[in-house]
Amino acid sequence: MSDAFYQQVDRTRFESSPLTAGPWSADAQHAGPPSALLVRALEQYDPDPDVRLARLSVDVLGPVAIAPLDIEVHRIRSGRSVELLEATASVDGRPTLVARGWRMRRTPADFPTVGTHAGPPLPDTRERGAMMSFAYQDGYLSVVDFSFVSGSGDELGPADAWGRARIDLVEGETMTGWQHTVVVADSASGVSIASDPMTHPAINCDLVVSLHRDPAPGWVHLETETTGSPGQGVLTDTLLSDDQGRLGRSVQNLYGRGLG
Repeated sequence: MSDAFYQQVDRTRFESSPLTAGPWSADAQHAGPPSALLVRALEQYDPDPDVRLARLSVDVLGPVAIAPLDIEVHRIRSGRSVELLEATASVDGRPTLVARGWRMRRTPADFPTVGTHAGPPLPDTRERGAMMSFAYQDGYLSVVDFSFVSGSGDELGPADAWGRARIDLVEGETMTGWQHTVVVADSASGVSIASDPMTHPAINCDLVVSLHRDPAPGWVHLETETTGSPGQGVLTDTLLSDDQGRLGRSVQNLYGRGLG
């Protein structure tokens, strides 16, 4: 397989590359690439240039093996202005991720500009920094770069970082802005790790992304913080931007546990 996360085998099946492997195991995928593959399915289902993907929610039903993924997509709710789609990724007939996407009709040209659109200052250079150097490095982390403005991929706490994937999602295709954003955004909980993963790991079981405009392909900025409460839960909240300004926000719910 060439340098891509997936190779398309037929209309609905995709061979998974070892480059999809996540930080915790060489045998299980990082959730970013398969989530982006579901975005691709949503974008390509009955496409309409006057309609855009506005919100994505992905539920991770369990570890995603590095194996062929079968992708199915269907419409749950139809409408002239708003529609809800659902896409599923399965391994050997077992669903492993389910995504729902709200597609909405684009605002008219005379709709007013409201809210904050300015993003972070663009850095003079963006250089690959350390990212979870204690974890498995030969899969996803070998082909996705993170350049830190504040914080570090090897430190606990909030962080600002720019991220990008250096390979295609599907062999021979250029990623869309939405696909690229999701590949990177699923790492927000790793960019802003709040607890020592050796003693109190916290792994996300979902990803929700809402964007007010279509992202540009390329670097994605994550202004992210993970918050955890004893006896309660863990949440990663991330403000997303690209080189053109603010995009929207992502949220991840994490399962936090102790190893003692």
